[in-house]
Amino acid sequence: MKTLVLSTIALFLSARVLPLRAQNACSGVDRTLPNERAKALAPVVAKQLGAKHAEITQSFRFDDWSILYVSTGEADDAYLFYSGDATRNKYVTMWGGVALENEEAEIRAWTLKKAPGIPLTLAKCFAWHVTEER
Repeated sequence: MKTLVLSTIALFLSARVLPLRAQNACSGVDRTLPNERAKALAPVVAKQLGAKHAEITQSFRFDDWSILYVSTGEADDAYLFYSGDATRNKYVTMWGGVALENEEAEIRAWTLKKAPGIPLTLAKCFAWHVTEER
């Protein structure tokens, strides 16, 4: 009986959680940021921004594109958009500020316009992240 109750609870919980994950606009986007990668990117990004130092605190990667959330302590934190290897290419565009929940479509359109060629999956993830998740 106890096993049946636990199995029923586990099934119920998984049924409640799985749909939430499916609705996440960042499904399929690599959001890991190993310490080694963050440390390797920091001086390169700092140089690109003309800052003394930079701290990379978030990363979003899909296909050959990445978005890095960067703090320099000298200016507002910003998201930098890269096509290709961020250690070899300058960022395509940057975004900073605050977005409201009802601005997701506008942020996605801005991303597609300012970062030509960015995969739609990554643009949707970014827009969702800054309007819904943050």
